[in-house]
Amino acid sequence: MESYSLGSNHKGVMGILVSSGSGVFENKDANLWADFFGLLQFRGIDKDKIHDKGSMDDQCWCPSLSSKVSSKNEELNPAMLTAVASILKSLGEDPTRKELEGTPARYTKWLMNFKCSSIERALNCSLGIRTNGVLNTNWGLGFHEKLHLELNMPFLSQCEHHLLPFHGVVHIGYFISKGFHPIEKTLLQSIVHFYGFKLQVQERLTKQIAETISPLIGGNVIVVVEASHTCMISRGIEKFGSNTATIATLGCFYTDLGARTSFLESIPNDTYIS
Repeated sequence: MESYSLGSNHKGVMGILVSSGSGVFENKDANLWADFFGLLQFRGIDKDKIHDKGSMDDQCWCPSLSSKVSSKNEELNPAMLTAVASILKSLGEDPTRKELEGTPARYTKWLMNFKCSSIERALNCSLGIRTNGVLNTNWGLGFHEKLHLELNMPFLSQCEHHLLPFHGVVHIGYFISKGFHPIEKTLLQSIVHFYGFKLQVQERLTKQIAETISPLIGGNVIVVVEASHTCMISRGIEKFGSNTATIATLGCFYTDLGARTSFLESIPNDTYIS
């Protein structure tokens, strides 16, 4: 129930308690919530031990709640609604049918979650705070030989070719150049989420993550992304349970086969993408 997001006036990354419900779960006082929290506790998750950093009325990370809040302040684009309804008609469906009458609005709200927003400025601000606005000053002065790893960081993205989701995990390895410091896992996850939560292709996603991390540690970074693509599975190009892997290397990982091999061997063979 704990997620990480970037606030407009943040200094780094903050943890917030989030929840979302629909139907009988829309009432936060419903008895069914007690059953749900009981199941969480059965799995070893105690919601009372999660630090709540704000009211859900003031901030929300969950896209379904975000769309409810934003819909009060901004109307949906009529052209997008008409376009979705037209697609349904082209499929031989009736957009006015009871089960489909809300589909154009729901799809449009969901798609708008991937709209480029000012969070990019917030992310750049975070990177500037970490480096005091000075990047790359110690490149070429050597690096510590300890390999730093962050493996199996989840992400969700949207294929820009077919407007269908793809999701998976990101593995990051890096050496720290002299004068630099290790990167907090929460910042790495925020970088992954930022570049993932927009219209993307996997190759560019991998490259953007690596290029963003590189100046924070002195240039030596390797990124591997493993993902399952709805568009490939639905078209029969990939089987269920298969995934596509991409790699980006910078610094010594680009020139040193031994460094690349050391990192790749550290990735667990049983990486699971549901």
